[in-house]
Amino acid sequence: MEKLHYTPCGSRENKKKINIYHSDSIYADENLREKFLVVKANVCDLNPALITKAVTGTEQDFVMFMDSAAAFIKDRFPGIETPEVAALLSMVRECIFGYYVLSPLINDRDISDIRVIRHDHITVKVKGRRYVSDCRFTDKADYDEWLLRILRINRMKKDLPYALCHYTDTKWSRDDYLRTDIEQSYVTSSGKNHIHIRKFPTKKDTLPDLEEKGMLTGDMAAYIKDRIDAGYGFLISGKGGSGKSTLLNSMIDEIPYDESVLVVQESDELYSDEHPQAIFEHTIKGLGKEELFSLEDELRMGLLQDIDNFVIGEIKGGEALYVFTTALSTGARFFGTIHANNAKGSVRRLSHCARYISDYSVETLEAMLSDIPVVLIHLREFAIDEILETGGSIEDSGSLVYHTVYKKEQKNGTKDK
Repeated sequence: MEKLHYTPCGSRENKKKINIYHSDSIYADENLREKFLVVKANVCDLNPALITKAVTGTEQDFVMFMDSAAAFIKDRFPGIETPEVAALLSMVRECIFGYYVLSPLINDRDISDIRVIRHDHITVKVKGRRYVSDCRFTDKADYDEWLLRILRINRMKKDLPYALCHYTDTKWSRDDYLRTDIEQSYVTSSGKNHIHIRKFPTKKDTLPDLEEKGMLTGDMAAYIKDRIDAGYGFLISGKGGSGKSTLLNSMIDEIPYDESVLVVQESDELYSDEHPQAIFEHTIKGLGKEELFSLEDELRMGLLQDIDNFVIGEIKGGEALYVFTTALSTGARFFGTIHANNAKGSVRRLSHCARYISDYSVETLEAMLSDIPVVLIHLREFAIDEILETGGSIEDSGSLVYHTVYKKEQKNGTKDK
């Protein structure tokens, strides 16, 4: 048998180990949970019309429902102590109007992402590492009923036109905005409903905050501020959950306050309570896949206005063309995020996105970036991995010239290739 000749890339030790993340959940208390299931079966499950009215109706409908739940608890469990009544009512409220068994995960400050794959399989991302949570729904019916209520609260349905839907909850949590993506069973191969929740702090991180969390150093923060003041554009790349939006969000407040800013995004992830000249817009979709108002529409409208800075929440389609052909030609600059494997690859990815709606070659599009200075920042596991600058010139091969500002060293002392 012919021998394979290759150098192993890494060890498989612990690669298939499942890491469990423990959360303190009120639903894990056996005594309370037993009583809660009795209340749920008799107050919630037996009155679907009442539940629908409480979820979609007025505040008075909510109060009436909670009063009926309190009356049932006191009648069914004579002599129950007041703290236990309060705990059971909290569980009922979370089950019907909130995030139910996911609540402790949402309240956990170390968790950034929550994914429900099925009723008994919930995963979380904690400080950049993935775990399986020990939280779970009672059974499939319990999970599906809760999902239906969440859909109703956000004016959506368990229906094919809503098979792929998303919303941003800005009210439930005092600490985070919750961007929720739902893939209903119509489109999943498992036939299960999938949910992904990404948390964005309501008090966003500043550059010093990100320095404290290890995303960047003080020198990097000073460099970013210097390049923003000097008029550089920024393209931030990385995998999903690598910290791209977090970094971009902090940079918005570093843009000079006498410059106008237009932020366009699909979900309300980027925001500012500080910048006096910033306006924020999001896309709107119809019941199906059609987009009533797209990022391209909002960018096109922005070009008719006096905009100094265009910020694109996530570049993944034809909106990239406006970075090359319109926003740049007006003298404005852009900030944006994009999925890519490294900093240099982000430019190629940007070019390919622009070609979705244009006939420009990749080389022509990249050459357009030589007209303005651009900083390319690549993130990996919530830390800056690489910083490049475009050199403002083109090589004989037609490729952009890049200047390396920073390259993270590997543990063995060598730089990543």
